[in-house]
Amino acid sequence: MLAVGTQFLTLCLLVAGLIPYKLWTLSRDPSREARWTLIGLWATAVGYAGAVAYGFAFTDPVSVCGRQTLDNDFPLVHVTVDPFPPDVACFWSDSMSYGPSHPTAPSTWVMWAGLAVTAVALSVVLLRRESRVSRAVRAGAIWSPMAAVGIWVAGIDPVLDLSRSDLHDQCLYAKSVPPETRLTRIEILDIDRTAFPPSLTCTYPDGTTNLLADRWIAVLICGAVSAAFAGAVLHQVRRAGRTGRQSRASCGDA
Repeated sequence: MLAVGTQFLTLCLLVAGLIPYKLWTLSRDPSREARWTLIGLWATAVGYAGAVAYGFAFTDPVSVCGRQTLDNDFPLVHVTVDPFPPDVACFWSDSMSYGPSHPTAPSTWVMWAGLAVTAVALSVVLLRRESRVSRAVRAGAIWSPMAAVGIWVAGIDPVLDLSRSDLHDQCLYAKSVPPETRLTRIEILDIDRTAFPPSLTCTYPDGTTNLLADRWIAVLICGAVSAAFAGAVLHQVRRAGRTGRQSRASCGDA
């Protein structure tokens, strides 16, 4: 019930933000990009508050999780709390098969949506400015590093901050996802975690699994794309500079 209450408060705060927003638009008549930037920043702040301040700063995380069923057939095993990305993960006795529940997830989604809206609005402002670099190249240079940072923050950093018991649960869950392994006893021989390159390697009797392999590959791809667009930006700037010097020289000769 407490988790439902926090999400209701988040919704109320989002709606309450319409009042100062309307007063601001009537008095300033801002551009469309400025409007969306403000909306995104407000949603980001409210979403983070709903997931963090309401979720576990002022409330017992165990109370936020509550009970999975009325008769408590699957009792709560433990709870993990991560300040950023904000998350309260409830691990139940059946989480090995179905994964943990995240009661504050709606507020976290609001926060990410606000960040996305803000990023898009600011990038549109940058893309509409006059520049010697084409818009397509500027868009790639802006969005590719943002994608890499988003993958790292959302998919890699939370795993690197997990406790040993949480890492054990992650390895159990990764091995129990295939249906044929859910009814067998899972043995974990070793868990190895490295920060760079980021990896979470679970060693089982029948082999190893790196739970961060696909996310790390995605970061590398985004980094390579970002480097390519950065090179394109430099190339277009230099070419525009040479063209400008040649034009000035031609005018001088004339």
